Amino acid sequence: MRAKCLSLPRATYTSCMKVAIRFFARCREIVGEHRKELDVPPGTRLQDLVARLKEAYPGLKQEQLRAAVNHCYADPTAPLHELDEVAIFPPVSGG
Repeated sequence: MRAKCLSLPRATYTSCMKVAIRFFARCREIVGEHRKELDVPPGTRLQDLVARLKEAYPGLKQEQLRAAVNHCYADPTAPLHELDEVAIFPPVSGG
């Protein structure tokens, strides 16, 4: 049986990976949730996930987003893996 990966554009894949997404600050306000779990196809990169989130939540398009995977800042081309936790947040500064 083929599983449909809900988080990426309307394609049917033979398997999916589950990733958790946490939203912080303004991103949480836009999405309306602090956490989501999504199924993504194998080979999904961080930038693919962020692009899909911007499509699903147009308010995110106006934001400069930063992302971390498993508590570490990640390159946009980084591949995602089963059970990864992705954090989406606006730029932060402090002193």
